[in-house]
Amino acid sequence: MKSISKRNKYIYWDSTYLWEEYGNLALNSIIQTTKTEKISNNLRINVYLVDQVEIKKLNYKFLNKNYPTDVLSFNYYNGWKNGIPPDILEIFPDEENKDELGEIFISVPIILKQAEENNHSFAKEMSTMAIHGTLHLLGYNHEKKNEEKIMFSKTEKIIKLLNLDT
Repeated sequence: MKSISKRNKYIYWDSTYLWEEYGNLALNSIIQTTKTEKISNNLRINVYLVDQVEIKKLNYKFLNKNYPTDVLSFNYYNGWKNGIPPDILEIFPDEENKDELGEIFISVPIILKQAEENNHSFAKEMSTMAIHGTLHLLGYNHEKKNEEKIMFSKTEKIIKLLNLDT
């Protein structure tokens, strides 16, 4: 397993893949997201860059969806809503470390495919998914139209701050 980290954000990937560049994109995007949202660097975020097989297994195990997806986020705390933590941070059962915000899993092969389908750079797609996953950890959602508008607007704002090409 290979990894990189900065400011309590950790990116991991299988050492058989040459994904360090991808890890750096995700890392910088997550750091910019937490900075923009004014979230403490004391809260750790673990990110795993995975293949389609692994993300499909996780999607089925946790969401009962038997297909691969681009990104999955698992928040360790109950009650985050729109970037605001609850008055008392209540950790979910079976979670041990109160200094960890959560985990994000990103499927690199799906991101590569989506970048091509959306006709923009891999850097923008990877950053978009890392931001998207982080916003989910912070309690943002896109199940309702107004929630979607807020979340996607925040994503675009952060993408612009990263100065990525299209």
